[in-house]
Amino acid sequence: MPLIIARTLAVLSVLFTLAAIEIIGLQYLPIGFEATGVFGGYSFLLATVTALLALVIVIVRLRLGRRGGFALVAVSCATCLLTLALLLAEFFVEAWWHSS
Repeated sequence: MPLIIARTLAVLSVLFTLAAIEIIGLQYLPIGFEATGVFGGYSFLLATVTALLALVIVIVRLRLGRRGGFALVAVSCATCLLTLALLLAEFFVEAWWHSS
């Protein structure tokens, strides 16, 4: 059961990360500045929370001695968190560049 939950959270994390990249990074959707901030912020927050929850499940299960099937979940969540960190850094660098 925890493996199903962790995999579901990992898939949701990937989907929310892709939505955050689309809304914040690429901005292909013409939804306006306010909507970009709201939807992009929620997507970013939900992607972070779901990735961290999936990693917590993986870590707890590993500490209990059950090691099967969690490598894909850990790799996908770590990749999502790294991508979100890069997206946040790019956002701050772009904001700093436009302010100076």
